[in-house]
Amino acid sequence: MAEKLRHNDHRVIGPKLNLYQQSELIGSGLPLFPWQGEVVINELQNFLRDLLNKNDYKFVRTPHLAKIALFKKSGHWDNYRADMFLTKSGNEKLAVKPMSCPIHTMIFKQESHSYKDLPKRYAEFATVYRDEASGALTGLSRVRMITQDDAHIFCDVNSLDQELSNLVKLVKQVYAVIGFEKIRVELSTRPTKYVGNIDTWNRAEEILGKVMKKNKMKFKINKGDGAFYGPKIDFHAEDANRKSWQLATIQLDFNLGPRLNATYTNKADKKEHPIIIHRALLGSFERMFGILIEHYNGAFPTWLSPTQVKVISFNDEMEKYTRTIEQKIRAAGIRVEGDYRSETVQLKVRDAEKQKVPYIIVIGGKEKANKTLAVRPRGSKPKFGVKMPDFLKRVKTEIKNRTI
Repeated sequence: MAEKLRHNDHRVIGPKLNLYQQSELIGSGLPLFPWQGEVVINELQNFLRDLLNKNDYKFVRTPHLAKIALFKKSGHWDNYRADMFLTKSGNEKLAVKPMSCPIHTMIFKQESHSYKDLPKRYAEFATVYRDEASGALTGLSRVRMITQDDAHIFCDVNSLDQELSNLVKLVKQVYAVIGFEKIRVELSTRPTKYVGNIDTWNRAEEILGKVMKKNKMKFKINKGDGAFYGPKIDFHAEDANRKSWQLATIQLDFNLGPRLNATYTNKADKKEHPIIIHRALLGSFERMFGILIEHYNGAFPTWLSPTQVKVISFNDEMEKYTRTIEQKIRAAGIRVEGDYRSETVQLKVRDAEKQKVPYIIVIGGKEKANKTLAVRPRGSKPKFGVKMPDFLKRVKTEIKNRTI
């Protein structure tokens, strides 16, 4: 029996607004993003890129494939083999990467670092692939193509506490902008299948617990749900529909550095393995996109909206002048589309409302004569006699401030 979907389910709203598509010929769990969806994801990435640059992250780029030997050495082969896509080139056995941490660690390893250089923060909006069971795939919540807002921080014990506290603040900052107010936190501890020794795990769990207490965070213990290489802090956010989602994660890893022999030179001029923090703020862009579709019911704030302004000509005679208005708005850096169909204004406005556009502008003879705009903010009555500079200033301010 087919699952009955809610009216605000992203699997209903997303295709309806052309935010994402699916194709049986392409495959399950491999979503397509038309320009409307790409705009939203790109805006999220721009937001994070700006924020991370201000926090001294360095963006890197890594391949989608790597030798199986790398994943065997890192421990992923023994713990993640069932979820990996495999291929080969001649006699060389390769895997499509299910995660980027071993490759980021290899970048660190192949550079020369002193303790004075730490922490080093490597970020990447990396698309990874995981062979999820077909029965588990659904919409954007569970996919095989996963674009992570991935980062790995290489630090020593002296910088660890401050770095973890900074990450907690960063998570809160991101969710305040996106519009998630209710956050709960868990400390996920050692799973049944893990790498490393018990003492190291106990130490890592103790460090994370102290950081959360220091930052006055209420948290619960999620026993046995840590990553195979280390414990983690998991953040759960409640959306507008009161659904809870596990999103951001901060994972502490004392094992990957030694396994891949990544080192830095310590204060005593000796080689030492870095402590690695794995962290994601949104989790994956695909899953976050689906969550935000439902959270905003498709009516994104202006800064995230695929089309920020829809310009409508009152009749065919107004088309030429209305196109000049559209061009001026676009030149101001605002995403604008025009509707010049030979249909009634009422129909064109109704269609724009169904597309959940934040601002609808209708241009008629009066607007042309007075050089003003008739502006209909989403969910409000139209405002007449609006001056172009005033309108542009308002919209640009909303975009710049990422107003919700």
